[in-house]
Formats: sequence, structure tokens, C-alpha cells
Amino acid sequence: MPLIQIKDACLSFSNLNILKNSTLHINPHERICLIGKNGTGKSTILKIINKKQDLDHGLVIYRKNIKISYLKQENPININVSIYDFLSSGFNNSQIKQEKNYNISLIKKKLNINQIIEIEKTIELIQLKKNILLSELSGGLLRKVALSRALIGKPDVLLLDEPTNHLDMKTVKWLEKFLKQFNGSILFVSHDRNFIQNVSTRIVDLDRGKLISWPGDYKNFIKLKNDSNRIEKIQKKIFDKNLEKEEKWIRKGIKARSTRNEGRVKNLKLLRKEYHNYTQIEKLTDIKINQSNNHLGKIIFEIDNITFLIKNKFIVKNFSSIIQHGDKIALIGNNGCGKSTMIKILIGEKTPQNGHIYKSTGLKISYFDQNRSILDPNKSIIDNISYGKETIIINGKEQHLIGYLKNFLFKPNQLKSFVKTLSGGECNRLLLAKIFLQPSNVLILDEPTNDLDLDTLELLEKIVIDYKGTVLIVSHDEKFVNNTVNKCWLFKKNGSITTHIGNYDSLKKEKNYLIQEIKYKKIKQNKLNVNSKKNANNNKIKKELQITLIKIEKIESDIKKLQNTINHPCFFKKKIDEKLPVLKQLMQEEKKLKETLIYWENLENINIKNKT
Repeated sequence: MPLIQIKDACLSFSNLNILKNSTLHINPHERICLIGKNGTGKSTILKIINKKQDLDHGLVIYRKNIKISYLKQENPININVSIYDFLSSGFNNSQIKQEKNYNISLIKKKLNINQIIEIEKTIELIQLKKNILLSELSGGLLRKVALSRALIGKPDVLLLDEPTNHLDMKTVKWLEKFLKQFNGSILFVSHDRNFIQNVSTRIVDLDRGKLISWPGDYKNFIKLKNDSNRIEKIQKKIFDKNLEKEEKWIRKGIKARSTRNEGRVKNLKLLRKEYHNYTQIEKLTDIKINQSNNHLGKIIFEIDNITFLIKNKFIVKNFSSIIQHGDKIALIGNNGCGKSTMIKILIGEKTPQNGHIYKSTGLKISYFDQNRSILDPNKSIIDNISYGKETIIINGKEQHLIGYLKNFLFKPNQLKSFVKTLSGGECNRLLLAKIFLQPSNVLILDEPTNDLDLDTLELLEKIVIDYKGTVLIVSHDEKFVNNTVNKCWLFKKNGSITTHIGNYDSLKKEKNYLIQEIKYKKIKQNKLNVNSKKNANNNKIKKELQITLIKIEKIESDIKKLQNTINHPCFFKKKIDEKLPVLKQLMQEEKKLKETLIYWENLENINIKNKT
């Protein structure tokens, strides 16, 4: 028996049909991903199931005594309560907004011993201190705490609206594993393709008011959906030809009201009604970005040994790097490690305590801020873009603003709507429309994939790939990062940042290779240690030391040659595909030198022990 059933559901807002006679079943132990375009009503469906939104028509049937928990798309903000108190409120589903709006001491008094134990275990699981205030947390950590609150009390059904928003890649992997072990059922909205593929057991597609269930995983869904769209296009062409034929017949003045033609007239009326009710599949296709070539020189940024601290904690420590025209760099690291801070340093919002940054003259930076701070929620869509003008200039060509926004799927009758009434995905589409309008040669995207539907996400990938300027990206979406970048900055502990030449896949392969190499060296080292304890032949150790020293000299010589090549004035004038192999080889040789020196040191220690 299903845990939840939606039957013959109808719901519309103004001229937008959210549901049209739709049906959905949620069965025990299912992990269902709800997919659909931005603004079609996915979050509304979660609110319907959570009893926060009524249907115009239809039924929602729940299994008796069912417990439902809901994670909103937006993080809680401006909440000065501790993690412990916030989790405690999950047992009675209190909606904490401001400190004065609830009585936390009353909530805590009602907790039983099992609930207290569950809160303590949850805090231990997320590895945070219970007395930290929510207002002190980064977006990713805040998301993790909000998710943990949704799991308090072991719900039967978990409703998750964009659960991966603000999470780093490591935490997304943790979430995948956690949800697979969850004993209840899950209905989640997401546009993270890897996450959907790894978590979902079924896909439900919200398409023009209908809820269509697709069996299998995400890859199977894409194949079946594309086939379905192809068939629909063919059927629509046949329908249009039939309608055109009947319209021509009725206009010829034939005695259509005669008895023998009444059926044909009736059929034409049905065709007209069907045509009126038909909703086209909408896709973003004709998106252009206003690119500026107004920059001087190949080097865009030169970062020279910068250090940035907050409360005596290193966020960035002694970091140097060169960003060239055409670089596409991913900033990768755990939540709170300093990725967004580094972006703010580059754009001049923050100043490092040590070091300096050279910026090319003529830089034009377009910045996609994950908090959407450049959008005014109390202004309309068009007022956020227009600045009082009706036309805009894109790559030297004039275009009407309404037509430009139509490319981002904003209809003319929607343009007076306030931004605060838009869905998360619609806000991100509007933000893209705003920053793409600004002439730019540097594009900075801080979590651009949050809330975007799959079609928009794939189009954004193509735009970034085709962009002629420099791009810096912060994103938890592994596939998006892998498809768009050619360099990675890896943010580690204590402000350390290292550079990897290549995309995310090559980074993972290199990491796995190093792990295997370290394991091999440990085994080899253990053997040497055992031999030393057993009074192994000193001559073998000495011979190995000599061989290792020769290797070190060879590696140092290779490094010197590569450095001479890179220091040549003509090197940075070469094409990127000519430079990358040299830079990558230098990094590999430097790593090899470091590891060989450690190996030599260990051998030397064994040799000294044998002598004594």
C-alpha cells in the first residue's frame, strides 16, 4: 500500500497550470527524484504533500500516523540560535524564524531521554560543536544542519528541495551515502545529474501539468525522455498538417452545415480546442553573452604570495598563481575553506594582509553571486534589468529587452512580477540574464548550478565552454565542473591552495594514482625496515642509496630544464594546449622529487641504524 497517493490533482496560479488531473504514488523505501523545468511547480508539489498548499481539485491520501519531514530550498537565515536548540525544535516541527518568536526552553523541557540521545548522535555525525550559532555558519554547513534537523525523529517520508545546494563535493558524497541508508521514503527535487543518478530509484517528471513516472535511473530517463520528445514533435507536425487541411476546407465555402459534413465540422472544433490546450516544450536555446576583448596582455591576474586571515585563522596562506586569458578554473574544497573569500579578494571586496595581486587593465568582470545580492527582490523582473531602457546591446547588436528576456523564458505578461515571487531557478535565470548583459572578459560563477533545471544547466555548460574570456567557477556539481574547466585550485586545511592542471576527472585519477604509489612505497619501506631489523646486508642499502641519489640528480636536472623553458619570454605567448603539457610535467617532476627525497631519507635512517 502506498505511503502517500495524489489523485486527480488540479492546481493553477493565474494563467500557470501546476497540475492538470495528475496522479502520484509514493511507496515504501523509494527514492524518487522530481524533475521539471524552473517555475513549473516542483516546490509547490512538495508543499502540497507537506500540507502547506491546498489543491483546487483532487485528493491527497496519507497512510495512518505517517510522519513527514521537509527540507526547504532556502537555508534558514539570520537565526541566532545554537545548533543544539535548532535540532531540538525538529521534534515538534517548530518554525524558528527569529529568537523572539519561540520559547526554546519550553521545547527542551518536553524532550525525553531518547530524543536527547538522538540530538547528541546527530551533532556527532555532522561533526560540529553544539553551541555554535546558526548565524556563524557558512552556507554549506548551514545546509548540513538544516538537513540534519529534517531527519530528527526518523520520518517515514523525507521531502528534500534541492538538498545539494551550497554543499561541497565531499559533503554531497556523504549525503548520497546517507540517503541510501535512510530507511524511509524520499521525494527530492534536484538538478545535480550525478547525485540523481547515484541516489534515485525512480524519476517523476513534471511536464506541463502532468506527473509522468519513468522507470530506472537518470541515464535511462534521459534516453526515454528524448525518445518521447521526438515522437511528440512528429505527432505535432502531423496534427498541424491535419488542422491546416481542415481550416482550408472550412474557408472554401463548402456547405459545411449539411448533414453529411456536420461530423467534419465537429472534428474541426475538437482540433481547434486541442490546439488551444497544447503547450509547447520550452527550452533556452538562443542565449548570448556580451563578450568584451578589452584587456591588455596575456596575464589577467598575477597573485603574488598572498595571505588572508580571519580571527588569526589562515583562510589563504602564501598563495601564488598566474591566471591567463582563456583559463577556466574550478575552486574545489570543503565548505568554509575559503573559496568564496578568494573570489572576493580577486574582485577587490577583500584585501589580503600580505602579498599583492596584479590585475590587467581593461578588466570587465561579471560576477554570479550565489546569494543573488545584485537582484532586488522588491522590484519587478524588468526593473532589475532595464535601468529605464527598452533596448539593449549584445555583442554590438541592438535587441529589444522584452525579446532578450523571452530568450530566458520570461513571458511578456510575467515581467511586472516581483523577483521575490519567483522560484529559485527563475531567480538564477534572471541573474544569468543580468550578468550576461554586462560586457565582460572575466566571468566568475559562484554556485551557478543551484536550482537550475537540467536543460538550462546543459546550456550554461555550452556557454562557459564557448566563452572566449577567463572563467572561475565554484560549484558542487561534479559533472558541470568536469565538463567546463582546464585547471583546478584545491583548497586544503590551514589556508593551503595547490594548483592542478586539467579537469576534475584527471584530478581524481591523479589522486588515486598517488594513493596507490604511497601504498606501494609503504610496503616497500616496511620490507626495508624488516630487513634492517634482521641485520640485512648493508651493501644492498648503500647501493640503493647511490641509485636514489642518481635519480634525485636526474630529476633536479629535468626540473631545471623545464623551468628554463617556462621562464623564456616566448613561452606564455604559446597556445594553451602547447603550454599545458609543460606545466603539468613540471608539477609531476616536483612531486616526484619530493617523494624521492623522502624515500632517500628513510633509506639513510636505515643505514645509520645498521651501522649502530
